[in-house]
Amino acid sequence: MKQEIHTLSAPSVGLLLHVLRQQGQDVNAICRQVNLDPLLVQDVNARITVELVQKLWQAAIAATQDPDLALHVAECINPTAMGTIAYVMMNAATLRESLQKLCKYQDIICGAIQTSLHVQGPTALVKLQVVSACLTNPRPALDSELVIYKNAFSALVGQPVAFRQVLFSYPQPASIKEHERLFAGAELIFGAPYSGLMLDTACLELPVVTANPELNLLFERYAEEYLQKLREPKTVRERVQREIAQLLKGEEPSINTVARSLAMSVRSLQSRLKEEGVTYQGLLDEVRKTIALRHLQDNHSTIADIAYLLGFAEASVFSRSFKKWTGMPPAKYRRHLAVA
Repeated sequence: MKQEIHTLSAPSVGLLLHVLRQQGQDVNAICRQVNLDPLLVQDVNARITVELVQKLWQAAIAATQDPDLALHVAECINPTAMGTIAYVMMNAATLRESLQKLCKYQDIICGAIQTSLHVQGPTALVKLQVVSACLTNPRPALDSELVIYKNAFSALVGQPVAFRQVLFSYPQPASIKEHERLFAGAELIFGAPYSGLMLDTACLELPVVTANPELNLLFERYAEEYLQKLREPKTVRERVQREIAQLLKGEEPSINTVARSLAMSVRSLQSRLKEEGVTYQGLLDEVRKTIALRHLQDNHSTIADIAYLLGFAEASVFSRSFKKWTGMPPAKYRRHLAVA
């Protein structure tokens, strides 16, 4: 299942390194700490795993001694530097259409955080939801995206966009002075179930000042092709994960079924997985864990429903498996999310 391997575009990571250099930091030393080749970020088609980027943020924060580093880095980034997705947004007709494009193509930049637009009467919410279990410390990623979005929205419509609320899904830090400065005028809410920006619905109808219908079609066609290519499984492991995810509909898919779907013999499939350092059972557990985490976060399904969806004979078996994966049973995990 492709969602198991969340990545960021290499150039977006390069923006972090660029700002660090401007601050006088030894970027090469920071990259060596996390085994990142600085030249990789210059490859426009390269992707970097969420785990590695998370380590990079941690190393950079330690080097700068700046807990608000992500806020400061994002403040320095020109939204147009985000590449294809920026050009798609810049050529949409209205802010609403631009945000819809952002939600549709956000995986081009980062697949670990899902962006969605929710309109309820006079207010609209641009919601950021962490969907990667690998993103154990999401604050830097969330902080940077929220500031970049805030700056991008104003740049798109050529005027300041006021926000009613800014929500952060992490606990309130010791100092929020920089949050208050960057999001002046908005109510700040920490420890929320998700992160996001709340604004007046009327703002969505503001025209985008750089809109160009012809360029809009051109850049969207390119974004569609890139996204399709990005989501295409490239390894046997990814192909197996995708098949398992598609077959998990109330029963556990066997390796025989998956092998047939991939037009391979069971022995050949096992051999290819062994070459990639994984087992079928391990991949089945990974997919189940990812889907379980997503449903527990959404809070729309009962634990029994999730157990059935994942092909477990009984909810108790699912609970034992989930505890093995995460260290706590699903009911406790859901309660933990509610108070986090």
